[in-house]
Amino acid sequence: MLHNRLFFRHIVANFASLSAAAEYRESDKLFRREFNLPQKAIDGLRNAVVTCERPAKQLQNEADQLTSKLEQRRFPESPEKLKKVRDEVKRKLKSGKRGEISDFDKEAFGGKVQEAQQYEIRNEVDRILKKANFNWKPLEITSKEAAAAYSLARLAPNYADISRCLEEFNRIPDFQPETILDYGSGSGAGFWAATSRWDNVKEITMVDLSDAIMKFSMDSLRKNHNPADGIDNGRPFVHDNINFRRHLIPSLNTTYDVVIAHRVLCEIGSSETRLQLIESLWKRTNRFLVLIESSQSGAFGGILEARDFILSQGTLVDYRKLLKTLEEKVMLSPKVVRIVEDYNLSDYEKFVLLNESVPPGEVVPTMLPTGTVMAPCPHDLGCPLGVHSSCTFSSRFQPIRADGKRSEKESDGTEVSKFTFMIIEKSARKVNEHTERILKNRKLGGHVTCDVCTAFRGIQRVTLSKKHGEMYTAIRSRRDGDVLPINLRTMTSSGIFDVDN
Repeated sequence: MLHNRLFFRHIVANFASLSAAAEYRESDKLFRREFNLPQKAIDGLRNAVVTCERPAKQLQNEADQLTSKLEQRRFPESPEKLKKVRDEVKRKLKSGKRGEISDFDKEAFGGKVQEAQQYEIRNEVDRILKKANFNWKPLEITSKEAAAAYSLARLAPNYADISRCLEEFNRIPDFQPETILDYGSGSGAGFWAATSRWDNVKEITMVDLSDAIMKFSMDSLRKNHNPADGIDNGRPFVHDNINFRRHLIPSLNTTYDVVIAHRVLCEIGSSETRLQLIESLWKRTNRFLVLIESSQSGAFGGILEARDFILSQGTLVDYRKLLKTLEEKVMLSPKVVRIVEDYNLSDYEKFVLLNESVPPGEVVPTMLPTGTVMAPCPHDLGCPLGVHSSCTFSSRFQPIRADGKRSEKESDGTEVSKFTFMIIEKSARKVNEHTERILKNRKLGGHVTCDVCTAFRGIQRVTLSKKHGEMYTAIRSRRDGDVLPINLRTMTSSGIFDVDN
């Protein structure tokens, strides 16, 4: 085994406790936040990488290639869309739009010649789809060296993504989770982000299907036994109660206060299978489910699909169970029966009316536990962006390299990761509880123009100038994706338009 000296280029940052290890510094009069890995995480990664067979510089080269591959990777398309694209490409090939493939008559060729033509067309279709990035395959990590390359490529940006998402819990300062599940834990970025955010987590469970990446993350999370650190409690890992698993615990009785699934949906090719996983994770969630994917429109569509599935199934009443339960308790009223049998009402309207009509203390059963969006959406309605745009966020971080080189993507050596996310809380939405979100903040001279996602009015544009004083200053300091620091209310008017103030 080769023990190579490993050089990591890293700028030590002063981490702010209120922003999940984020660094604030002023540059060009704008505040930029960096989400940098804790020093313990860097040390653990170094200790794990030096035990690999291949030299550190070679592993870093593989990590750079993997980074480039992941940046170009598309979210898996549905089988229906793939079939449609294949048929369209095949039709164009057969129509003679490409010179090398001519239109042929079935009766003019024998069976073998026709079969050869079909084989040639299939190969050409596969080549075109591959060139167009339709060749999706799940990411496979089967060796220790592959796990090391993945960790070098993704540990820092994954940590930045998750830390940025966990900043949303600033709105709930009293929330302190006791148990956390990191599904698709990979190299352990979720562990470091969660423990940087919350110091007193009692139990953390890390689940990943890859045996190689799980073993590598265990190596990176082992303690450095230093007598100067004080008394050793005999625990092998940096956290006293951390569990590593290949699969979820079968029993639904084991639940977690926070469940994190980071870039997991993109590894599942079937929409049906993705929703089955979402249902399984939701049933194991005590309070918050955090979903994070890349910034591509397909990944955002996957996030919306999971969001809409939980919200719709959480308000879809299990009518048979409701009627049976109330009948057994001799509590079934004619009003409840009328609501259930009224086909003019939507499922959501029935859900609301039944909650108002059942006897006190009775719970209306739904197909899934009821949920509401905690962030980033200020509502539980359909997304006003539609299917052609995505609600993206960014996080800045210092990359970790094993070859001692400096990142060339930014002049200061930092990099930016873009992603989309959704945090869903297991509860019903409270009345008048919403926070508008800045989608785009344009800072032009003496005024700012914000595109804001609102609770009930879709996307609105708000313009403020210096004459607005503190409101102007507050909004100008915000980034895209931040919560709007002022409250909007709709003012009635005599005209045909409402005015947002």
